[in-house]
Formats: sequence, structure tokens, C-alpha cells
Amino acid sequence: MTDHTPLDRSIVPKPGPLPKVSFPSFEDGLLNNGLQVWTVQNNEQPIVSLSLYVRGGTAFDPRHKEGVASSVAELMTKGTKRRSATEIAEAIDFVGGSLNVSAGWDALTIHISVLSKYLDVAIDLLSDILQNSTFPEEELERMRLQRLASIRQAKADAGFLADLVFSKLVFSGHPYGQQPIGTEHSIRAMQREDIISFAQQFLRPANSFLTAAGAIRPDELRNALDRSLNGWSGAGSEVVMSYGDADLSAHTQVGLIHREGAVQSALRVGHIGIARNTPDFIALSALNMLLGGYFNSRINLNLREKNGYTYGARSFFDTRMAAGPFAVSTEVRTEVTVRAVEEILSEIARIVAEPVREEELRMVKDYMIGSFPLQIETPQQVAGRVATIVLYGLERDYWDTYREKLSALTSVDLYRVAREYLHPNELTIAASGNVQAIEEGMGEFGDVTVFNDEGSVIERPVAI
Repeated sequence: MTDHTPLDRSIVPKPGPLPKVSFPSFEDGLLNNGLQVWTVQNNEQPIVSLSLYVRGGTAFDPRHKEGVASSVAELMTKGTKRRSATEIAEAIDFVGGSLNVSAGWDALTIHISVLSKYLDVAIDLLSDILQNSTFPEEELERMRLQRLASIRQAKADAGFLADLVFSKLVFSGHPYGQQPIGTEHSIRAMQREDIISFAQQFLRPANSFLTAAGAIRPDELRNALDRSLNGWSGAGSEVVMSYGDADLSAHTQVGLIHREGAVQSALRVGHIGIARNTPDFIALSALNMLLGGYFNSRINLNLREKNGYTYGARSFFDTRMAAGPFAVSTEVRTEVTVRAVEEILSEIARIVAEPVREEELRMVKDYMIGSFPLQIETPQQVAGRVATIVLYGLERDYWDTYREKLSALTSVDLYRVAREYLHPNELTIAASGNVQAIEEGMGEFGDVTVFNDEGSVIERPVAI
């Protein structure tokens, strides 16, 4: 019998139980040389991706030698004892694969992706650049010229300048205050010996791990890697992080940097955040999503929808091995710069002072819970999350319980972490734009320091 009761569209349907979404299984093993291998087997597509993580990213650059780690990454594919840079590129192109080496804050990563039938090519290339990279002098000089040009070009970007000032103030004296790509001075001074020394110190099996994803059996992969990497070794254990968290500023501070001809101000407002292994990470992720993490967040609706100051604004916790930054990021018209900062400060203060409404929290949780399955659709995405577990020492079942922990969050939980981890009276405010037009107004928030585009303080006469 058909029910002809009319649908009452004024009643919001009650959500059903969470559909079961299991994080795919993964397997770990150990090579003869001590390298950890984590495998996510998935035979839906004939593709294999290998990612080797070396604990030693840009935060490990020697002091006053910014850019060494990222230079090692760039030069690893520019020549080995067996292949030139052109031959390396041709070898991966011939099989329709991809090869990329990059340096993040915490790790240097080699990514190789190929059709599964060409796995031997991928492993051979991985073995070659790991064991035989020569870091040719001519390639270093070519990279030096390109990087100097990139740095000069970046200095024309307001966002780059605002990030530069923000990092210099928030992470003063800390490795996270260095520039990952280097400075003009450090790149000019860099020597091939700096590159080789960094590689010898960090590129070791005991200081690395590998994730593999796709159509490959774990035992077959380990056997193939054992054969190819049996000559890759190195004494010592995992490199231990030698730096802790940066210190929180004792008061609100303001940093400005002039950008010629600017009609907008790039803003960064924040302070020291959290490390990735912080137990409250999931609660803080939900708090940040509500504050500035998606389109319907408070900060975006305030600055964009309500006031029309910007096309978009966001907040984020950039989590790393040590505490990275918490920041609000946006660009606004010069004439509304001070008012935009006032609104940002107001939203941060409000989320600390007032518990969020349960219905507002429910929207955020639904968004995060609903989008999670899309983030583990491919074997490569799964392997990336396995790498997060390994690199930051998280529980093996971290992603299995992620959605349940999100679902269990309450307004009380967010109120607690907001009060513990957000500091409205100890913020750093950085702005890149027309300094003459905004300096007086920005001085209302705290002591103002003006920087040049090298990140150095501009000394100015003291008013009498």
C-alpha cells in the first residue's frame, strides 16, 4: 500500500547512522638494509606508486645555509654515475611514468609512479638516484641561476612577502623561520660540498621509509627492492630532531613590508600552533574548519560575505614535526586593511570566549566526515595517509577511528581546545602592501617592525 502523506519540507530530516567506511589495510616489512616498507595493495588499476621519505627536510638546513635540502632534492635527478639528467628524464618518460623529488619541512620525498608492468624501471631509477647521484657542478650552477631568478620573481608577490615577515616574527631564531628555497645570499654562497654533506648525513636506510601503493604484492615488492637496494647502506640510526617548539610571543606584534604600487594588503595573522602528533589534532581541525577552514567558516563569511573586504579568507594549522604556525590568510583592499584585521581579531577572540553552537558544529562535522571517503579513494591517497602515520608516530589505527572521533566531538571539546591553543593577546600580524598608507593604523595593534624583502629589519630613526 502506497503512503500518500504529503512531505513536510519544513522538517529537517534526521541524519542516519554513519555509513561504514574502513580505511584500507596496509602491510609493513623490513628490507635487509634496514629500510621500512609499507605497502597498500590495490589491483583495481595496473599502476604502482613508490614514495621514499627521508627524515631530513628544509628544517634541517644548516644555519645560514637555507635552501640546501631543497637543492639536494632538485639535483638528485640531474645526474648519476650511470645516467645524465636527460637520460633520467627519458627513462621515466619512455614508460609513461612520473618522477619527482621534493623537500618539505620534515622530509625529503622521492615519488615515482608507473604502470605496474614497469615496476622494475621504477625501482632501478630509485636505486640509481639514491646510490649514485653525483650532484654535478654544472647542474648546480644552472639551478643557482634559476633559483635566484625565482626568488627575485617571488619578491613581487604580496603573499610571499607576507609569509616571509610572518615566519621571521613567529619563528625568530628557529629553523622554521628560514626560507625553504633559500635566500639570494644563501643560494649564491652554496657550494657543492654543502649538497654532498647533507645527502651523506640524511640519505640512509635507517633514516628513511618507503610507501608503495597499487597493483603489487608486498612480498614481491620487498624482494625486488632487496635485490636493487642491497648496496644502499649507511651507519647510524634515525636522525633525531634537534629543535623544539618556538616560543610564543609575549604580546601582539606587527610586521610590515612595503610592496611598490600595491593597492591591496596581504595579511597573515596568527601565532605558534601545534605539532602533528598533538593528541587534540582532530578537535583542533574541527575548530579551525569552523573558524576559517571552509567557505561557510566564520572568517570567510565575515570578511567576504558580510563586509566585502576580500574574495576569500581562510585559517589553518600547518602541522609539522615541531609546532608549526596557526594563521589566518587573506588579501584585502588597502583602505580596509585595519578594519579587516579588527574583524579577524574579533573572530579569534569570540571563538575563545564563547562555546560554539551545536548546530554550527554539526555542519562542520558533517562536512569533514562526509568528505573523508573522497580523500582515500585512490591507493596513492591511502599511502600518503600511511606515510603520515609513520612520519609523525601516530597510532596504526589512526585513520580507522578518525571519523568516529570526529563524530564524538562536542561544543565543550571545541571550547576547551580553543582556550588552550588559541591566544588572542599574543598574535603576530604581518602585512605586505603600501606601508605608508597602513602603518599608522596597524600601530594600534602592537609594536610595528618594518622589513625589507630580504627579511631584514629596516632601522629607522627614533622619533624625539
